[in-house]
Amino acid sequence: MSNRITAAVTGTGSHLPPDTVDNFALYEMGTLRESFDVERARGSLKSVDDAASLSELEVFDQWARQVTGITERRRLTAESGLSTEDMCGFASQMALEAAGLESSDLDLLIAASLSGRDEVPNMACTIADKIGAPHLGGYTINAACAGFIHAVSSGWAAVVSGLADRVLVVSGDTLTRFVNYTDVRTAVVFGDGAGALILERTDGELGIQGPPHLSSEFDRAPLYMVGQGWEEEDEPFPVLHMHGGPRILRNAIVKMAEVGGRALEKASLTWADVDFVIPHQANLRITKGLEKHLELPNGRVIHNIQNYGNMSASTVPVAFDEVVRGLHGPVPTPATYLLTAIGGGYTMGAAVVRM
Repeated sequence: MSNRITAAVTGTGSHLPPDTVDNFALYEMGTLRESFDVERARGSLKSVDDAASLSELEVFDQWARQVTGITERRRLTAESGLSTEDMCGFASQMALEAAGLESSDLDLLIAASLSGRDEVPNMACTIADKIGAPHLGGYTINAACAGFIHAVSSGWAAVVSGLADRVLVVSGDTLTRFVNYTDVRTAVVFGDGAGALILERTDGELGIQGPPHLSSEFDRAPLYMVGQGWEEEDEPFPVLHMHGGPRILRNAIVKMAEVGGRALEKASLTWADVDFVIPHQANLRITKGLEKHLELPNGRVIHNIQNYGNMSASTVPVAFDEVVRGLHGPVPTPATYLLTAIGGGYTMGAAVVRM
C-alpha cells in the first residue's frame, strides 16, 4: 500500500442507440446523393478489382470504407423521443452497476458534450436527475472529441484535492443531428453514443497513474460548429464543418502519440508497459496510423469506428468499456490502459489508467 492518493476506475458503462445506419442507407439521406461525385470516387478506389462494375450505391459504400473505415454508425432517432442526456443516463447507470454503487453514493458529476438537448439546464444537472440524484453537483465541459479525457482529468483533480471521493464522468453526443447531409466529408463520419466511468478515491496501486496530460493548439478550420445565436443567414442552424486531408490525418496521429507519451512520462511508464491503447476513433486510417507509428503489436491499439462512426468524446469511453468487458479479447489483471484523444480546437489529452 502506498501513500499516494489517486482516483481508481471502479466501473465503466456505455450506451449505443439501437438504430443502425449503414453506408447504403446513409447515401439516401438528405441530398447526399446529389452532392457525391460518383465517378471521381470510383476512380479513387484502390482495393476493388473491377470498380467499373459497381453500382452507384456500391461505389459510395466502398469509398466510405476506404476514406474512413466506417461501414455503419448509430443514430439516435427523433422518433425515439430520447436525448443526449438520456443516453448519458443509461451509460451512467451501467457504470454505477459495474462499480456496485448507487447514485446517492456520488459526490460529483462531470459531463462532456457539444450536443446536449438543453444549453440550460446544465447537462450534468439533467443527467443527475435522470439517474436519481437530483441534488448531485456537477458541470459540463466542451473540449470536442478530447472532452472525455478532459473530464477524467477534472474528476481526478477533484478526488486528489479532496473535493470528492466518488465522481461520475460521462460523455455523450448526438452528432447526427448536426451533420450537413449535403457534405459527404462530414455526413459519412459521425455517429451517436455515450460512455461513462466511476472514479473513487484510493491510496492503492491501481487507478490513474500520474496526472493526465492536457494540451491545445488553436486551429479553427479543421473542425468547427458555430454556436446557437451566431448562425449565418445561409446556415439557419448549427452544423459541423470538417476539412480533412493528409496533413490533418498525420497531425492527429502524431499529436495523440505525443500527448500519450507525456502522460506516460508523468506516470513513470513507457509504451512497453501499456496493455491497451484506446485512442479517439476519428477515422480508421488515424487509429491504424497510430498503431504503425507506435510500432505496437496487433491488438494493443483498439479500433471500433467501423461499426459506430465518430461519436466525438464518447469514442474513448465506449471503447474502454468494451475492452474492460472483454469484447476485444482477454484482459490481464491488472491491465494498463492509455487513453488518448485529439479534437477540434485543437484540444488534446491523455491519461494512464491501471485497473
